[in-house]
Amino acid sequence: MKRLSQWALAVLLLTTAIPAHAAERPYMETEEVFYHVMESHLSKPEVKQLVKGALQSISDHADEKQQLKLPVSAEDDTLGEMEQRMAEWQAKGKWDSTTINTWAIDGMLSTLNDPHSVFFTSDELRLFQSDVENQFVGFGFRMRMQNNELILREIVPGSPAAASKVLKRGDQVKKVGNISLVGKSFEEAYAYLKGEAGTEAVLTIYRASENREFQVKLQRASLSLPEAEGQLFTKGGIGYISLETFGSDGAIQMRDKLAEFARSGEPMKGLVLDLRDNGGGYLSTARDIASLFMEEGLLMYTTNRNGVEVETWVRNGRDIGIPVRILVNGGTASASELLSGALRDHGIAKLVGTKTYGKGSAQQVIPLSEGDALKLTLNEYFTPKHTVVNHVGLEPDMLVEDYGAQVVEALHSLNVTNWELSDENGDTVVNGVPFPTVDPLFKQASDGLQIKAAVLSHLLGDKSIGEKDYVSLAPYLKSHPSLQLQSQNGVHTLRYQTH
Repeated sequence: MKRLSQWALAVLLLTTAIPAHAAERPYMETEEVFYHVMESHLSKPEVKQLVKGALQSISDHADEKQQLKLPVSAEDDTLGEMEQRMAEWQAKGKWDSTTINTWAIDGMLSTLNDPHSVFFTSDELRLFQSDVENQFVGFGFRMRMQNNELILREIVPGSPAAASKVLKRGDQVKKVGNISLVGKSFEEAYAYLKGEAGTEAVLTIYRASENREFQVKLQRASLSLPEAEGQLFTKGGIGYISLETFGSDGAIQMRDKLAEFARSGEPMKGLVLDLRDNGGGYLSTARDIASLFMEEGLLMYTTNRNGVEVETWVRNGRDIGIPVRILVNGGTASASELLSGALRDHGIAKLVGTKTYGKGSAQQVIPLSEGDALKLTLNEYFTPKHTVVNHVGLEPDMLVEDYGAQVVEALHSLNVTNWELSDENGDTVVNGVPFPTVDPLFKQASDGLQIKAAVLSHLLGDKSIGEKDYVSLAPYLKSHPSLQLQSQNGVHTLRYQTH
């Protein structure tokens, strides 16, 4: 996941503590991490667990890198014994203290069975903070994983990707140089794509709408992106906002976007909030965004390692006064799940899409003496109705697998009656708002024009169409007089009006 969760409200669905003072001792950072984990981690680990993890990690690295055998003794089960062994092994392996500290810390954290408790070097910490704030070095596109394919879901204006004038939303990234991304996880693919500003790479791209593959050379650049973007759908008085992250500007940008909708002069009848692939961010931002939807109410419960429960409330907010639909998927995590669960429990929103990630834990970022940092899980959170999120996720109110059909179902549930769907530049455009999809909305076949079955099923409210791939459009044009197709310059537009 690309972000996290929580505390004290400066917390990140996270917090930053006061830096520790640097010290002369060679294993100071290992000591700091040891004490922080022992005193605060949600799982209440044992001393011997951390000691064994640290020493086993060093032993494994020594064997892998130098074929140096360093047996781990069960009798080494205290911090002092661990540091004594580290000193002996460091001398044998002739490593610097930074290397052996890193191995020991990673080993301790590996015993927690908690992927969200992480050691950051100073450089990694800067990248992490930039990610939460939606600042990064890259080519200038956002991706998502759909059907095991890496899809470009947005081309950032002013970026190298936009300047190429070649890439389009919906394109699939197949390779970086000679490295195939097919079958890679999102995290693995991201690792191959990232690099220093000014470096170049050749990307191999597949465009499904044209059934062709091509290459493009791009240079990485430093980019700062908006956290909240959106527009009004052209029909029905419904707003659409996509929130990328819960960074420090997320609530302000969300507020400004809602104010922009209000100034349009068109009465608002509903809002679609898109949290698909939003991995979270700051708790304070989640709380401030929740205050744009409700005047006052419980945001969540949190419990610490001792089972102490604390309530977090929204105060002095404002009632949004319109129904809300939140689009969610397996990439919706942490603060996104927190906000979604709270708004649903208060009857403000319903969730549309697929089950969320299931990250209901909260981390604190703790600076260490050498400029590095520890992100440590301190709490578990629950929705206002005590729904468990961690390792479970939130089930949507309306389960819809297809990316485009999720939007259609959300609008249907908001009583939209006039529809215009088209397929442009790799996007599925629903009432004027473009959404990148893996496959085009329409495609030609031997029996004529076909349409994505899931989209048509949710558009017509006809479950008999099913969720299969594509269906021929002609029979439905005959059976539904208000369903009309217009084709011009290779662009197909489907209009529909319900009564």
